[in-house]
Amino acid sequence: MKKFYFKQCAVKKPKLPYFSLIIAVILLIIVITSLLFIFHNKQPSVSHSETSQSSSQVSNQPKEGKDYTIQYSNADLIKRTTLNSALKKAGLFDFNYLLNTSNDGGNDTKILVYYNQANQQLIFKFYQNGYQSANDYQIGGYDLQKQTGVHGLQPSAFNGLPLVYTWENLQTK
Repeated sequence: MKKFYFKQCAVKKPKLPYFSLIIAVILLIIVITSLLFIFHNKQPSVSHSETSQSSSQVSNQPKEGKDYTIQYSNADLIKRTTLNSALKKAGLFDFNYLLNTSNDGGNDTKILVYYNQANQQLIFKFYQNGYQSANDYQIGGYDLQKQTGVHGLQPSAFNGLPLVYTWENLQTK
């Protein structure tokens, strides 16, 4: 049997100053990159003028009782949540638009909503600012089943139907 002899070699250890220097550089790079990351992602501070501007925008939102009134009637015919959802989809809860008197706004002073229970439709009667008589209105509608607008309605479309919702612009009074 052959005997094997293993030769022992000394393991060269890195010199301590170079090893600690490399570790120190790596740690320094990690610290610098983390600080850069933290300061780069930091939210900018809000100045006083920006704060007052944003709070004034919030206060310019139309408020019920101050800018407009809403009145529900015949609540036993249609659920208020169903009515509100349909009015929202039809754009009648965009009070900024409704109160806007410019050419691209609603310019409405009063909106009456009637409920056609047989056809599951809401019929809208719009009175614009400056209307002269009860006959100065526009008609619109919303189909609750199809969830779409109804067009081509005649003035007789709301005859005999119960009124379920009234919106009135208080800024024009």
